[in-house]
Formats: sequence, C-alpha cells, structure tokens
Amino acid sequence: MDRVAAEVRKAVLSGALQPGRKFSIAELSAQLGVSHIPVREALSRLEAQGLIVLRPGRSAMVSPLDRDELRAIFRLRQQLEPDLAARSCAFLTDADFERAERLLHDYIDGSDDPDHRWTLHRDLHLVYLQPAATEWDIRILVQLWDASDRYTRIVFDPYGAGAEDSHKREMAHRGLFAAARSGSPAEMRRAVHEHLTDNEAACLSGITWSAPGTQGVNVLEDSV
Repeated sequence: MDRVAAEVRKAVLSGALQPGRKFSIAELSAQLGVSHIPVREALSRLEAQGLIVLRPGRSAMVSPLDRDELRAIFRLRQQLEPDLAARSCAFLTDADFERAERLLHDYIDGSDDPDHRWTLHRDLHLVYLQPAATEWDIRILVQLWDASDRYTRIVFDPYGAGAEDSHKREMAHRGLFAAARSGSPAEMRRAVHEHLTDNEAACLSGITWSAPGTQGVNVLEDSV
C-alpha cells in the first residue's frame, strides 16, 4: 500500500495525473500489479490528503485545484507555523543552525531530483518549528504540507523557475534563517507569516485555474 500511495502521489504532484482527471481503480491495479484492496486503501490515504476523490463504484478522480481550498490550507498554516516558529526560537542550537545551513545549501544548489529537493525544503522548515512542536503539531503540519504541495510545486518548480525566481526563493529562505538566528520570537513570527503570505499570493496568481478535465482512464502510462 505504501508503494502504491507513493507512486500515485508522485504522479499527482508531478502533474502526470492532472487535476480533474478520472481513472479506473481496476486499470490502476493492473498497471501497478497489485490487487484492488491495497490500491483502494492507498487512494483513501491520498483522499485524506486532499489529492484524490474516490467516486462511486471502482473509479477515482484527481482533486481539482481550488482557490478556496488553497486559501483554507494557508489559513490553517498561518495559525500554526508562525506561533511554533516564535516559540522554537529560544531552543534552536548551534547544531540546528548548522543543519539548516546544510539543508538550505542543498535545497538551493544541490540535488537535481525535484522530489528530493522538496524533501530538503520540508526538512529545512521543520528545523525552525520542531523544538516547540508536539507530536500532534507535527501530524497536523505534515497533513497541511501534503495538501499544499500540489499547489506550491506548480509555482515553485525548480526546473520551471528562471534565475530571477530562483534568486527570490533563495533570498526568502535566507531571510527565514536570519530571523531564526536573531533569536527574536517576534522577528521569527513576522518572517514566517510573511513567507506564507507571499507563497499563498504566488500560488493564487501563478496557477492556471481551470475546470476539471474528463479525459480517459489510462492515466498512469509510463509516469509511475
């Protein structure tokens, strides 16, 4: 089930499975070489992340991109992340800053694998939040990040971005690092709030919002 979920999630986030695309669970099972049960369980997990909509019978659809959903995701992130970052400030260690520097370097200049680069990005943000986070905070954060990935990866694709966009992304994350280094909870809260606000605005303006598609069912092909 984990492999199936990972394969379908990768296809959705990469755009190989486009928003609004309908597909057959039976055909997906055949393409992945597994029975219907693990496929349906994997799709149920992805439905909880907001990526898939299970339909009556044995079919599913990739969740359409939705402005209201995007706004709701960022509203919840704004309620959680700036506060966690502010409360974590006092507990960040030299080892945390060294790890953040390595992750920032590898995120900006390192891996050519986009999936690995997004993992680095998530790990970088977690450095700033984890000291004050509870287990439930992390669970909720992961769910919100999973839901927002499909929007942010469209806009901040490392291969689609030009030099100017890449420079802006680097400066934004260096600003977060500097705010964390300042040791000021107020400064860190402000920096994370502004970072989320800018990302939400970029997604709202950078995504082509369209009606759901209804193309055929053989949607995985060579993509997963």
